[in-house]
Amino acid sequence: MISIKLARHGLKNTPFYHIVVLQSRSRPTKKPIEQLGTYNPLPDQNGVKAITLNFERTKYWIGVGAKPSDSVARLLAKADIIPPKPRPGMPNPSSSTPVSNAPASTTP
Repeated sequence: MISIKLARHGLKNTPFYHIVVLQSRSRPTKKPIEQLGTYNPLPDQNGVKAITLNFERTKYWIGVGAKPSDSVARLLAKADIIPPKPRPGMPNPSSSTPVSNAPASTTP
């Protein structure tokens, strides 16, 4: 099985991640099948966290059946590549039914 994970690089207290495609049982420090992009979780002067991503290759690997990790799935959902994962305790907007405020009618 193939998965999409974050491989940590950078120095102590300054993390930097590569978004990589790996065999699911291999460790993230091993040489990946392909590198899809990078993610810098430290915000810059404007408060923006930098993400670079090859959309074409990411969609290919998702289509082939690669499973993203939870953290990668969150990043891909923000990039509108996959739908966001439903969070427990939060209402699911696609499955909720609208509630009408009309009074119930009674038949005599």
